[in-house]
Amino acid sequence: MKRYCGEALPSSPRVAVVTNDNLGNFVMATPLIQMLRAKHGGTLDYYGGTRVAELATASPLVDNFLALHGTDPRESAKRISEQDYNLVVNVEWTPWAKAATSIMAGPDTFVCGPCIGPDGRGDLAFPDDDRGRLWEDQEWVSPKIKARYPFLESPYIAEIFCRLAYLDGLVPRYLLPTAIPTRDVPDVWVSGSASLPDKLWPLEKWRAIFEILWSRGFTVGLLGAKPKTQSAFWKGASDEDKFVEAGVLDFRGEFTLPEVVGAISRAKLVVTLDNGIMHLASATDTPVVALFREGIHRLWAPPNPHLTVLHPAPSSDVKEISVDDVIQALAILG
Repeated sequence: MKRYCGEALPSSPRVAVVTNDNLGNFVMATPLIQMLRAKHGGTLDYYGGTRVAELATASPLVDNFLALHGTDPRESAKRISEQDYNLVVNVEWTPWAKAATSIMAGPDTFVCGPCIGPDGRGDLAFPDDDRGRLWEDQEWVSPKIKARYPFLESPYIAEIFCRLAYLDGLVPRYLLPTAIPTRDVPDVWVSGSASLPDKLWPLEKWRAIFEILWSRGFTVGLLGAKPKTQSAFWKGASDEDKFVEAGVLDFRGEFTLPEVVGAISRAKLVVTLDNGIMHLASATDTPVVALFREGIHRLWAPPNPHLTVLHPAPSSDVKEISVDDVIQALAILG
């Protein structure tokens, strides 16, 4: 394996992209995948997890989807060891993703991103250049990240990964497969679960927003995974059960992921935490109001003109974002 530093690839190369299996990570990788395809052509295999399979298999950007997460690692290792790539781009730091990247990289494969070295004793050293220093930095939420790395035009994580793969030019928007939903959609979608407890917003504040929306005649629906799955992998599932008890329409698990994108496209507004629904919504032109942790918003909020980002003051929690702040952001209320 060899570190990739922007070298030209052979004609019609085979390229692999590795991420974890959160929705947001697949969505965030779509600008990278678009730019890799535009620059290198060839075929592109996507290695993610079973949670994103519906999006990855339906995506026109992906030639082959292979489930790396959520499956037996022994079977995955056997399958990926039989692959032959010209370039592997890994944007995931977990030990398994690094090991998998090493397994699928032959002697002449270029590797971009975290990877176990060829002797298996440690990580493959990053390039001795500005990209390599950014890989090693990892303080990407810093407000000074652009000043430290002038090749960045923004602190947005999708751009960071594109530049780390030596891709120049305009970073495209998210691009997701979409399908017509199987049910009529409400005016407003909400999503109140997330991967971490410090991303959550208090139940009583959510209820205040519902009351305001209902008083204006808007129907409100809840998007997310099936309740059992939601509680197994994400925080806030019990609060979402209370959303439904309060009168929010329950659409959890009702749609395929491409249908979720289609359902969001047909709504008037989305109010959500920093989660997978926020990223799916940011691939559409539907207005989105999203609640972020301070600092994280610089890294993970995509530059979509339809996205309104709310975050607390420095050293404060998401729960400190006020109901009034959210109401003011709801352009739908006029």
